[in-house]
Amino acid sequence: MIYSAVNLPVLERVPRETIRVVDLGCGDGALGLALKARQSCRVLGVTASADEARRAREALDRVVVHDLETWDMAELRDERPELVICSHVLEHLRSPERLLRKLRAELGPAVTLLVALPNVVHWRQRLGFLQGTFRYTAGGLLDETHLRFYDWTSARGLIESAGWAVRSASAEGHFPYLWRLPLVGQLLDRGACAVRPNLFGVQFLFLARPA
Repeated sequence: MIYSAVNLPVLERVPRETIRVVDLGCGDGALGLALKARQSCRVLGVTASADEARRAREALDRVVVHDLETWDMAELRDERPELVICSHVLEHLRSPERLLRKLRAELGPAVTLLVALPNVVHWRQRLGFLQGTFRYTAGGLLDETHLRFYDWTSARGLIESAGWAVRSASAEGHFPYLWRLPLVGQLLDRGACAVRPNLFGVQFLFLARPA
C-alpha cells in the first residue's frame, strides 16, 4: 500500500520560516509537496518503500529508502534539517523510542521535532470496545500495520522519555454529530479536544525541542 495524504493539522504547525525539512515516512511525498507549494523550502523524504520513493521523487527534493529501525541517519548530516516530521509513522515501529533518541543525538540543539500520533481511545474506538469489537483494518486507528498504540499521556511520554522537551501539545478531532453546524461545531471541537483530548482527539500533535 502506498501512503498518500496531506495531514492538514501537521502542515499548519510547520513554521513558515522553516527552510530545511525532513519527512520521516513520507509516503508518496504529498505532505512535502503541499509544504513546498506553501513556502520556499527543501524537503528530504525517508520511506521504507521503494514504490513510495519512486513517486515521492517527483515531488520532493531528495528521497531515500531506509528502514527507520536501522537507519544510520547519514543523510541528516548532509541536510542539517531545522524540522523533522514524524506524522503517523512512530506507531509502525517496534522501537520508536530508539529512533527518537537517535534523532536527538544526531541533530543539533536548534532542531524542532513535529510528531503526530493516532489516539487509540478516541470515542468511536471506545464504542467498539464496549460492543466487544477489536478488529484491525486497512487504515485508521487500528491499522493492521500499527505495532504500538498511544493515548494522550503515553504519546507525550514517548517523546519526553527520548530526550525531547514538548513545547506545544494539542489534540485534533471532532465532537460527535456536529457536522451540520460548521461554525458552532468548530468551536465545540476545539473546546472538547482541549478539555478531553483522550476522548475526542483522533490524533495528537506535538512540537518538541531537544531537552
